[in-house]
Amino acid sequence: MTITEIYHKILSRFPLSMQFLIEMLSYWKRLYCYNASMRTDHDMYKMQYTLLRENHIIEKGMSMRQSRRGFGQAKVSALIQRLHKYHRLYGTEDPTFLTYPLSTIQAYISYQQHDGVAIPDIEKAFMQLCQEAGIAPDMLSIPAGIKTMQAEELRKQAKGDFSNLLHSRHSIRYFQDIQPSKSVLEEALTLAARTPSACNRQAWHTHIFFGEDAHELLRMQGGCNGFCEDIPCCIVVTADMKGFLGHEPFQCYIDGGLYAQNLINALHFVGLGSIPLSCGFMSSQLLHMQKRFNIPANEVMIVIIGTGVMYDEMKIAESTRRPISATNMYH
Repeated sequence: MTITEIYHKILSRFPLSMQFLIEMLSYWKRLYCYNASMRTDHDMYKMQYTLLRENHIIEKGMSMRQSRRGFGQAKVSALIQRLHKYHRLYGTEDPTFLTYPLSTIQAYISYQQHDGVAIPDIEKAFMQLCQEAGIAPDMLSIPAGIKTMQAEELRKQAKGDFSNLLHSRHSIRYFQDIQPSKSVLEEALTLAARTPSACNRQAWHTHIFFGEDAHELLRMQGGCNGFCEDIPCCIVVTADMKGFLGHEPFQCYIDGGLYAQNLINALHFVGLGSIPLSCGFMSSQLLHMQKRFNIPANEVMIVIIGTGVMYDEMKIAESTRRPISATNMYH
């Protein structure tokens, strides 16, 4: 019997198992080719995405309730070095990309100066990069760094039209030490239930944690070091794998993601602040988190949403969005 005949015999006896195996191999191939950890600087877009990630780490540091004095200098220096490399490799292909991270670094320098911290080496490296890229520092006008917002104004805009709701929602990294009421949380959950789902299966679930349980969950998540204790409530959004069939192995992530985004907007609408925190980890870490917090193994974790009652005045990251010309293609 030939290998081809053996393959078809196995396929005929275990069609779904073979289909899942093929999907796994196909996804492995795509991960190997396109994941940003592989040959990162050999691809302009991989380099841009990772630079935006490193840039946002600086913004996050400035938007905490109590940033450590002089924080982030090593990270900013490393970012400047990578931006130098980007300019050498891809500066002529997409020169405008540099303006946003350069604006963030400029805001960081001003932040440290205001705090009385001298960072002459970073200032010098920043000026050298601007000169190399042909960008005058006083011409950097892209919103970057942080800005101060009033909770009353955010809540007012959230109750306006849809455009106002979207433009007024920001990730907030610290909240009052008040547990949000279940009635307000359930109002947001009821609104989020209007999310469309594949064949109306509504296979999303939420798991809500307060106080020290929320803090422990955030420490395990690892993406909010320095402000875990400033978040009094966490909502874990999951999607149930039991709700989907063999031909749709990734649909749970799509339905769960749609629901999570609607829940984030709903929390903003009912007057709470929020911050989405990634669950895009290796399976071993996710299974460990699920076991510790009694989240069923048949549910995939989509995102952790930190939420709470906003202070009257807050610092938020500007987080400039890419233009749609860079993300859209008409066919």
